[in-house]
Amino acid sequence: MPILETQSVRKQYKLGQVTVDALAGVDFAVNEGEFVAIMGPSGSGKSTLLHLLGGLDQPTDGEVMIADKRLSIMKDHQITLVRRRNVGFIFQFYNLVPTLTAEENIVLPLVIDGKRLRDYQPRVEQLLALVGIADRRHHKPDQLSGGQQQRVAIARAFVTQPSIVLADEPTGNLDSKSGEEVLNLLRRSCDELGQTIVMVTHDPKAASFADRVVFLKDGRVVDELKLDGARGEAAKILERLKALE
Repeated sequence: MPILETQSVRKQYKLGQVTVDALAGVDFAVNEGEFVAIMGPSGSGKSTLLHLLGGLDQPTDGEVMIADKRLSIMKDHQITLVRRRNVGFIFQFYNLVPTLTAEENIVLPLVIDGKRLRDYQPRVEQLLALVGIADRRHHKPDQLSGGQQQRVAIARAFVTQPSIVLADEPTGNLDSKSGEEVLNLLRRSCDELGQTIVMVTHDPKAASFADRVVFLKDGRVVDELKLDGARGEAAKILERLKALE
């Protein structure tokens, strides 16, 4: 069974007297431990879909299910709990708290959820080692490079052992070297931790780190490409992307 799924999901917005279909009936599923990239032209519905997958917004019609939990039958506070305990988020601009150290930013989701930090210390140590910032654990964000800040954000997303991690252009604010390091971390998290990841990206090279690429256009899934792990597949992804323009 998929760990994340949408069924006939629609999302409409009102622009004055006009109704716009941001998503027009999307069926989408992700299996546990899978790394899926979402791509498409500007305005295709990528970010809208990611927000619905994370319970940050609700569809106009259709169903979103996270770890077998149907969001449509839940109240707002219940969705908040599902999001807090089942979904990790990685953003383009890191979204770290500037007054907290790297380690304090990483454990923040645990604090918010009322967890005892001592119970999670082995997990924190594992993540600090995985993302390679154990020696920077006491540094605040303004003392870290962009790549290091994104590593902190990745560890924060993983610390609660979420069912799924959603990444929105995670390399969009990084130079090519830091971006590749972050993508390698995401790939390793799938391979070594069994983490499930859905990533929105405009970059074919970034998408080539995934197991599968799903292409959107005009609010619909129009194509899909399964990858075999060869980094040279970025050219094939770019070709599919250009065909949608």
